[in-house]
Amino acid sequence: MDAGLSTKNAPSPKIVLPHYAFGAISFTVALIMLFFASGDLTAHYLSPKLLSVTHVLVLGWITMIIFGALYQLIPVVMEVRLFSEKLALATFVLFGAGLIILSASFWTFTFSRSTGLEVGGFMIIISILMFGINTILSAAKTQRRTIENTFIVTSIVWLLIAVTIGLLIVLNFGFHFIPGSHLQLLKMHAHLGVIGWFLLLVIGVASKLMPMFLIVHKLPRKLLNISFYLVNSGLIILATGYYFLNEIWFLSTGSILVIGGIIAFLRFNFIAFSKRIRKKLDVGLKMSASAFILLAVSIIFGLVSVLRPEILSQVQNRIDISYGILIILGFLSALVLGQTYKTLPFIVWLKKYQTKVGKAKVPLPMELYSDRIAHYHFYTYLAGIILLMTGVLLSSVSIVSTGTLLLIITAVLYNYNVFKIIFHNDTSNES
Repeated sequence: MDAGLSTKNAPSPKIVLPHYAFGAISFTVALIMLFFASGDLTAHYLSPKLLSVTHVLVLGWITMIIFGALYQLIPVVMEVRLFSEKLALATFVLFGAGLIILSASFWTFTFSRSTGLEVGGFMIIISILMFGINTILSAAKTQRRTIENTFIVTSIVWLLIAVTIGLLIVLNFGFHFIPGSHLQLLKMHAHLGVIGWFLLLVIGVASKLMPMFLIVHKLPRKLLNISFYLVNSGLIILATGYYFLNEIWFLSTGSILVIGGIIAFLRFNFIAFSKRIRKKLDVGLKMSASAFILLAVSIIFGLVSVLRPEILSQVQNRIDISYGILIILGFLSALVLGQTYKTLPFIVWLKKYQTKVGKAKVPLPMELYSDRIAHYHFYTYLAGIILLMTGVLLSSVSIVSTGTLLLIITAVLYNYNVFKIIFHNDTSNES
């Protein structure tokens, strides 16, 4: 992001920074909640406490930071101004309040009608509609019609569909107007969110920024086109299959298409890493590289989760939970942790020092945070996710709790760096 991108259209940091602060705190809160719900991770994933933790992680941690990052990246990457900064602030307030109500209601949920879930769900869907309007109208003004931009806009459309289905599921607990299994609807909702929103967005943003961070040119962009069509067609098959045609052959077809798209994307990144000019990876890129490794591992668990072979029937539930962990706390969380160090320091640096370059001695963006602390939480994160996965697969609450404690340490150290960056004082006059 620090080279080759125009910053004249960047929004006010007052729009972006609160999203990072809220997301960092949500990460810590969610992991503390997970520690107290450790026993549920060795039981069944359709647990009220796990649903609460999952929504704090998915919405409060990952999505909130993505919202803030997109408010910065869409104007910068697409060379347009954000449609409305006031709308962005209103979205932040409504989304955050809705999440607090929703997650608190899920913690004590009894799988019957819940006013808290309905109110929180409506607040979240309205805020996401506001986000969709703001970002899509911003993107519509761009003259840069690239596959990366198409990925981003398409992911926002899938997000709107995913949260709509999520709200319908909540309402259906009380009014029972949708026939069929809640479990199948939940699987549709989860895959629309994970594949449609998160995966497509990650591919679109990463395929633009990673080559820039690594300093590499002339990559095979046809791999991105292949990835786009395979992932979207596979997602359509999976989403419809889980509710309308829940047959192994149909779901397997969708899974294979999505996996093919992921492989094309991973191949694009592998070529970028192998051809990079910047050989030494900083902590942000190390975490991002770890995220892609975890994504590759999650493919295996995802296939087993869909195919559900009879030989693994006794541990199928543990595999399903491990699959969710690999996606949410593995791939997505590792990527957010890593990309925070590639975006947040630059945003704050831009505000503090852009006009002082050449006039005073200014620090580099990477000097706005503690690299040592970042490396510490990189290691505690890797150890934590490995122990957490091991504990779930072995059905050991003690190992799950130990892994969660390491992840809580990760979150605390990450928060230290995030708030160190956000509250950084101008040092340009000290030299």
